[in-house]
Amino acid sequence: MDLMAIARCVEQYVHLVHLLEDDEFYDLQVQVILTDRDAIQERWSALDAGQRARVEDADAALARKHRIVAQMLPHPKHTDRRAWWWFLHEGPQVREKAREAA
Repeated sequence: MDLMAIARCVEQYVHLVHLLEDDEFYDLQVQVILTDRDAIQERWSALDAGQRARVEDADAALARKHRIVAQMLPHPKHTDRRAWWWFLHEGPQVREKAREAA
């Protein structure tokens, strides 16, 4: 993924996470958000400070919306706990646990 593609991925991730905060958009494809976050994580070192800050803010918003994620994707088939966003069905604390384990 080139730098322009990762920048678009960050923008899409941030946008979709914020749409989750609006009751009218609960039917969004949560899986798109989570796979975008996977792609961002794979290229984390290529992000500039501003992009990282935007992702961190969106991550916090996503963690606050863990119940929506759990409703839309209650049993994800993911095993890497460092990708905490796939485990939000367990609650928002998974984000902090993943940070502590890193």
